[in-house]
Amino acid sequence: MDLKRRLFPIGIALFLIAMLFVSWTPNWESGEFLRSTKPYVSFDYQFEPSPTQLLRDVAEDVDNRLDVRHEWHKVSEREAQYDVVIQLIESGSAVQLDATLYRNDERFEHIVVRGESEVKNELADRLVRLLTDRIESDHAQQSTSPD
Repeated sequence: MDLKRRLFPIGIALFLIAMLFVSWTPNWESGEFLRSTKPYVSFDYQFEPSPTQLLRDVAEDVDNRLDVRHEWHKVSEREAQYDVVIQLIESGSAVQLDATLYRNDERFEHIVVRGESEVKNELADRLVRLLTDRIESDHAQQSTSPD
């Protein structure tokens, strides 16, 4: 009986420490708990009229350029804060990259980059820079504005 009396306060202290630990543990599944202040973005590529090798190359170039950037997180469409629909259009020797940006399913920006197929790398670079500027500036504005 004497041993139980001595261990009882230690048991209460351990129980309180466990309760404190559980209360401070975040809900990792919650949408409110974000581990980063970077925007969450999804990308969808559409080809018109059909995916030719040139358009596939341009789409791959844009996707690779977006992968190496660390300004945002690339996620699936249902988890995204920003959705970007990139339509690649080839007409003759010209290529047009048409990007529509959606914030929380509401359209807020439209970007068009076009040029000859010989400068497809520069077109991809310009589109990625414009997307980065628009999304970063909008995300900074959304982060500083009171809800």
